Amino acid sequence: MKLDYEVIEDAYDDTTHIRTMTEQARVPGGGWLLRTTIYSQHQISHSVVNIRSSKKKTLYKSIA
Repeated sequence: MKLDYEVIEDAYDDTTHIRTMTEQARVPGGGWLLRTTIYSQHQISHSVVNIRSSKKKTLYKSIA
């Protein structure tokens, strides 16, 4: 299943050179997936959270 993600947060810290990006996608069965990716000089880290049965059209406002 391919999901259509919207970027809801994209930040870059000049001091630590770490970029953080958070995206949301509507799950076909209902609910939302929130995906946060942290890019640093040494590694890439992902975190995914499933929020079930939200009746909202959008969970968070997209920045794009």
